[in-house]
Amino acid sequence: MRARLRASTAGLHAVVDARFVPMLGCGEAGYRSFLRASAAAVFALEQALLAADVDAVLPDWAQRARTAALRADLADLGVIDVPVAPPPLLAGEARQFGALYVLEGSRLGAKLLLPELLARGGTRVRAATRYLRHGEGRRLWPSFLAQLESSQATRRCPDDAIAGARAAFALFVTGPAQAGLAPRVVADETADAD
Repeated sequence: MRARLRASTAGLHAVVDARFVPMLGCGEAGYRSFLRASAAAVFALEQALLAADVDAVLPDWAQRARTAALRADLADLGVIDVPVAPPPLLAGEARQFGALYVLEGSRLGAKLLLPELLARGGTRVRAATRYLRHGEGRRLWPSFLAQLESSQATRRCPDDAIAGARAAFALFVTGPAQAGLAPRVVADETADAD
């Protein structure tokens, strides 16, 4: 299932990387834009998963959810209110696993982004990395893959899992714009502080 999800969403994944990664090279204002754009999608996805009773699908969901970490990082950078994209419908275990594949995979991407951000970012940026660090020291990805691969629902309805993953990636592609955020670095009134 992992291979099918990866192959079916490769194009969307590339679009997300092309939009989000450059923000991290633009100082604190860029990182703030990255977090706001991420929040527009992550908050919506996590709301949708909770509404669909994700705890029944992934019993350790409370350890995986990153909304609180993302809100804390945004607050550290002076961002209090973030518009949220409309949440998708994630009815059914297979669709939920598809969306979870995207969220859990983004945690892997964070591991790759974090070292450069820490090396180049100012003091405030380095302090506001709970979202990117979330799950450090835990084996969340391998345990997620084990559950994904053992799910009877994804075996029975692989197209539903793919639809869930595409819906999640689409939120990262269009969600920031739907939430009133430009998918690029937005000039800030506050200067980058070190």
